[in-house]
Amino acid sequence: MTFATRLLVRDELIGFAKSKAMLVLWLVLPVLSLLGYFLLPAEAFDRGAGVPPLSATTFMAFVISSISGTVAALLISVDIVSEKNRKVYELYVIRPIRPEAIIWAKFLSVFACVTVGCVCALLIGITADYFRGQPLTGGLIYDAFKANVAMVFVIALATAAGAFIGVISKQIVVAVLLCLYGAQNLAIIPMIPVYFGFPEKFWHVMVIATVITLLIQLGAGVMFRRAQY
Repeated sequence: MTFATRLLVRDELIGFAKSKAMLVLWLVLPVLSLLGYFLLPAEAFDRGAGVPPLSATTFMAFVISSISGTVAALLISVDIVSEKNRKVYELYVIRPIRPEAIIWAKFLSVFACVTVGCVCALLIGITADYFRGQPLTGGLIYDAFKANVAMVFVIALATAAGAFIGVISKQIVVAVLLCLYGAQNLAIIPMIPVYFGFPEKFWHVMVIATVITLLIQLGAGVMFRRAQY
């Protein structure tokens, strides 16, 4: 990574971290997590004989990842479309930065900001659950670990999808609609085995989600490099 690229990543990270949308997300997610843990029992849903119950941790990770995944996709796609419309990328022609680096910088920045907020929110909820009398057993810790891992992969997948949508879209309205009805549904994929109680398939799906995320992000970078601004 060149010095110019590192500066670009740093600038994007600071910009997204200070954005109003991100600040609201960092405030709303902990509140949502606390409410969820106080309202839900330790085992939230009994899904029938032979199927492990859906714990509060897994359920809240599903809710938080769904919300944050949509927000991440919207943030990066709207930002890319907005900068394209303002002819911002024409200025990068004279700078020693590969076009793909711009997309990767935005991906890493949004992914990092949203992930930190979500993981902190979920840990706050788990801590509150502990202080209200729920013991931290080995099973609960492993369940929380898997829930956090799945949530991170959901955010990464949604962010990559949002970057791709931002590159191919020319209008903000189109990007928003594609994120709401495309990226949001795509981001649910890694959570499906957890939701239906198939822990033996969990890590396989995480690997598949990683491959899909990288392919989408690489595709976004290639299309952005070939675009004319």
